[in-house]
Amino acid sequence: MELTREILINHWFLLLAVTGALLLLFTSGTVVRKVMNIIYKKNLADLASGAATEPDPVEEKLARERISTGLIIGKCENLIIYLMVLTGSYTALAIIFTAKTIIRKEDIAKNSMFFLAGTMINVTYSLLVSLLVKLLIVNVLS
Repeated sequence: MELTREILINHWFLLLAVTGALLLLFTSGTVVRKVMNIIYKKNLADLASGAATEPDPVEEKLARERISTGLIIGKCENLIIYLMVLTGSYTALAIIFTAKTIIRKEDIAKNSMFFLAGTMINVTYSLLVSLLVKLLIVNVLS
């Protein structure tokens, strides 16, 4: 009986943890894009270009590359934040956020609105989803 309970608890934990990670990965880009559109009343490509006027073709290509790079970095950031919250490693979050800021220093200097706002929205959303999943796991497994 005790072994059955332990197996069920582990399956619930695994199911909730994986579901939470997938939810975060599949929705974070949409959330960041929509919030940035609402705040700045511009689409993400215009924000990424940093241009006040219509960007030229070279700038459009750079904007697409920034968005692609941001998407990849954002998804990695989502998973790291998620795992750190689930394991209770909150101090590590500060180190990750600082490292990302240092690494992207040049990009931030060129277009701080796009990079800092996108990062803050993504981090906040990741923390919210992660904390909700952790709360759900604790309540289900108790």
